[in-house]
Amino acid sequence: MNRFKSILVSLHGKSKTELHWLYNTNANNPDEEEKIFSYRSMNFRFRGTGFRNSEKLLLYVEIPDRYFEEIRFDDPVPVENYLLHCIFPAIQELREEYQNDKKNAREKASFSIQRPDGCMENKSGCRYDRERRCFVMGIHFHTPLINAMSVNGKATVRAVRDLLECLELQLEQMDTEELRLWIATYENQKRIRRFMEENGLSAFIADGSILPREGESRSPLGSGIPFVSPPELRTEIPLAPGEAIIGMGIRKGITVITGGGYSGKSTLLDAIEQGIYQHIPGDGREYVLTDRGALKVDAEDGRMVESVDLTPFFHRLGEETTMECFCTGHASGSVSQAANIVEAVCGGAKLLLIDEDKSATNFLIRDQNMRRIVPNEPIIPLTDRVEELYEACGVSSILVIGGTSAYLAYADTVILMDQYVPRIITDRVQELSIGKVREARPAAWMRSRRLKAPQTSQPFLLFRSVVTENEKKIVLDDFSADITHLTALSTADQFNTLSWIMEAVLTDQEVSSEELMEKLIGKFEHAWSGGDSKRSGSVLAAGQRFCSAIRPLDAFCCINRMRGVHFDRKQPHSLAENVEGATENAESATENAENAECTFA
Repeated sequence: MNRFKSILVSLHGKSKTELHWLYNTNANNPDEEEKIFSYRSMNFRFRGTGFRNSEKLLLYVEIPDRYFEEIRFDDPVPVENYLLHCIFPAIQELREEYQNDKKNAREKASFSIQRPDGCMENKSGCRYDRERRCFVMGIHFHTPLINAMSVNGKATVRAVRDLLECLELQLEQMDTEELRLWIATYENQKRIRRFMEENGLSAFIADGSILPREGESRSPLGSGIPFVSPPELRTEIPLAPGEAIIGMGIRKGITVITGGGYSGKSTLLDAIEQGIYQHIPGDGREYVLTDRGALKVDAEDGRMVESVDLTPFFHRLGEETTMECFCTGHASGSVSQAANIVEAVCGGAKLLLIDEDKSATNFLIRDQNMRRIVPNEPIIPLTDRVEELYEACGVSSILVIGGTSAYLAYADTVILMDQYVPRIITDRVQELSIGKVREARPAAWMRSRRLKAPQTSQPFLLFRSVVTENEKKIVLDDFSADITHLTALSTADQFNTLSWIMEAVLTDQEVSSEELMEKLIGKFEHAWSGGDSKRSGSVLAAGQRFCSAIRPLDAFCCINRMRGVHFDRKQPHSLAENVEGATENAESATENAENAECTFA
């Protein structure tokens, strides 16, 4: 701390640009000794975020292993998330103490760490550095200035010391039993996912789960009815030796969830969608787990569709429209939902989640009377393809249906929700005389495309502005994507990650999409694993934005919605080659996105 204090004292009253003395400025020189400071048991270091705002620094604090000597963990993710969960409230309280309405905002010290959420997933705000055997907490630190221009060295030293003492106090008071619960929950979730994969399950909902949420929050509803699995789907999954968990296992194939209004149908589907993440203890959904390749597909009136093969769901759309390479800047509900399903298959999705209330009716069904009245209907409804999706592409479906019986004929399992209590009525449904129609002509589900960036006279493309608008839209200069219906993305930190990967996709001019996606996956793996100790977390924490892990599948869906990009068609691959190349985990979902090849003029 004395070394750090001496540097700040020497900088007191000098230009804020002199703050670079706190950190290494030459990132291309790996042999340069990193400037590391210490205070009591913790080391800390700084990184700059840009010359224009040189007072905005990234402060990395190393939390040594000695705080976890009695804790065993194979995977650091639950510990990383628990540290954020414990430390965030105290840092927020200290930050509020530093607020002073009588001072200019730039003359006050300000700091923040990543806000925890209900999921135990990789986050850039706290990472485990295996080389240094410590957890690295990332803090956005705003250096206090004098007259908004010069360094206030004394106030900076005081603020950093208060931060470190606050961290140390929280670590000393850490509840080790609660941390063990987080670790045990995370390990159990991984065991359940392995069981699901080995036994052909798309989703698992544990008995006792609280599925409804409290208002608009992500907290469990206090008066929520605990989930109880129906006997027909009751599944027992072994956990640690002598332990097991019981719940409802939904097998791969076609599942219909039905029931009256406000019976819990959509609540169950929402919980299944969010089951792609690992939830924290006390969330109510910590043991609701879903195939990582699950994707909810809604109708999106007005979305952009670019060079998508819609022949699986359309015979034609007008005399001169080519369905093999369909383009529109303002798609209808049926066209958009059809495009969403085709793109999901191409992106490697393994489970489609469909809610009747958020779907286009003319795309979802067409009853026998309408087939007779309108024999030349250009739309091929989803009923005619839902079995083929599973048999030919290995894509399962879970559908929430409340107003039509058409899908009951195709369902392998029918779940009736009655006041949030599920009952299996598959046998009863099979006694009904419901007609089944299947499109005779097999679909060409996966056609290869080439993603082209705009022509430019510059040696490279650099975005001047990369922003997210209300967590619903990503804008990169003239490129924009409305991602309102990518409902698996629900936090600002996930949107930060998505904007970063979109920038990487649209500015990389040297590789095809196959190589590009491999490069992006490599970057994420490096960042999430901590990477080199000198750059731990720097990739995703750059630009004063905290990031949380997303699936490559979500990034693939976003690039398909990006206005301003253009695709060219390539010769189609055979269906067998494409299906054989698809795998069931999230990383392979993006590798399967090699059906879009990046080329640049």
